[in-house]
Amino acid sequence: MTATPEQDIGKRVHSVRLQRGISLQELASRTNLSKSLLSKIENGKVSSPVSTLFVIAKALNTKITYFFSDQDENLPIILVRKNERRRFHRVGAQFGYTYDALGYKRKEKLMEPFILYMDKKTAKNITFSHPGEEILFLLEGTWEFKHGDQKLILRKGDCIYFDASIPHSGKPIGNKPVKAFMVICSGENNRSPLGELVLDYR
Repeated sequence: MTATPEQDIGKRVHSVRLQRGISLQELASRTNLSKSLLSKIENGKVSSPVSTLFVIAKALNTKITYFFSDQDENLPIILVRKNERRRFHRVGAQFGYTYDALGYKRKEKLMEPFILYMDKKTAKNITFSHPGEEILFLLEGTWEFKHGDQKLILRKGDCIYFDASIPHSGKPIGNKPVKAFMVICSGENNRSPLGELVLDYR
């Protein structure tokens, strides 16, 4: 039976943790995530948003791309075919976000590109804050986006480039799900683009 994306990612997280000689409790302390949640992630029982995987990768001193592929390609150019995208955190799971990883084949990179999917019925209003910069290009739907004290309504074809260290959040409005091209950039080749994540559940 083919492993689910959650099971595949969980096995990789578990493998890296054991290689580093880090206990589940120590990883929980490093990430500020509960031991129970980390255990469920390692066992493939829950889906995790990209932000959580970034935090885990940083705590394990590895790159998030390892969770999607065990390849070690660092060529001047890489190609990810449409059917090769790595999808994780399905709609309807804990946070209601789904991501397609587009650049996972390249290990050393300044940017992390994704396609983000968000459904109004399942997405939770979460505020993010992390080092670096971010680009969001709306492909489908209508999105209410908050950045600090600003509130913007984004429609198909709109693009925003913003300082990701300022708290930001978004939610679909209307009946159509949101689909957006997202690029996160830390500006440092060996740094996790999201650094220390701040989540604010509302």
